[in-house]
Amino acid sequence: MAWREQISRRLPGKAAEAVLELNDTLAQQVSELRIRLNCRALAIAGESCVELPYSPDAEGMETLMAALSGYSLYACEREMASGYIALPGGHRAGICGRLGGEDGSLRMSSVTSVCIRIARHIPGASLPIRSCLMDEAGRPRSVLILGPPGCGKTTMLRDAALYLARERRLQVAAADERGELFAGLMHLSPPVDVMTGMDKAALISMLLRAMAPDVIVCDEIGGEEEAEAIEDAARCGAALLASAHAEGMDAMTMRPSLLRLHQAGVFAVTVCLNRSGIRIYERTGE
Repeated sequence: MAWREQISRRLPGKAAEAVLELNDTLAQQVSELRIRLNCRALAIAGESCVELPYSPDAEGMETLMAALSGYSLYACEREMASGYIALPGGHRAGICGRLGGEDGSLRMSSVTSVCIRIARHIPGASLPIRSCLMDEAGRPRSVLILGPPGCGKTTMLRDAALYLARERRLQVAAADERGELFAGLMHLSPPVDVMTGMDKAALISMLLRAMAPDVIVCDEIGGEEEAEAIEDAARCGAALLASAHAEGMDAMTMRPSLLRLHQAGVFAVTVCLNRSGIRIYERTGE
């Protein structure tokens, strides 16, 4: 499995060995690796948790963080202060520990937990919603994909973006703050313009000016500044393809930034995902 090789290169010896020794059947199902201080690491596969022969102490956690950062913790300080480290291949290590800092800056230290989320590209993941992505005149529609963590929002979003770019020949641009959405796919020459390295609100504005996109793609929206940038992009004529954390329509309306976009009528279609199925809502009703 490609993800095992990619992630093992960012793990210390015993952790790397534990990952590489996973059997192929299990590896195909693993969605997360959870590593906690003084606990056996876990491979999460669906509803199952499989213990791995790796249990880091405090020194081991420091070694793990050094490896995850590519032995450049200083270069990852900004990411770590936001609770994650982006890994090669689009994978991500979420981290928990002590946040502190001086002069208004935050730093993560004394890490106690790491959750490595496995990114996968699944061709055809957007098939259930492709009929909603274009209107009758052949123009792209703005679509919001909602769901809890781990339900496949990003996988569907990525495949939908590639479908619009490859098969519908649209100009698709991604505001990919962490550089994860299309990481590991660039060797396949995906025809998507990807801008990274800043917050999503700034990236959206820059993409509008620089790339004149038909569709702008954003993963995990939620902030007020992002909502403002998305509204502005919609006013400028760009369609938005986005995802957000919410259990469903009711939960979405309890998040002020998402409620703002809903009331503004930005998204023509809202897709609600969970592990048991999918529901699709048009702006005028279900």
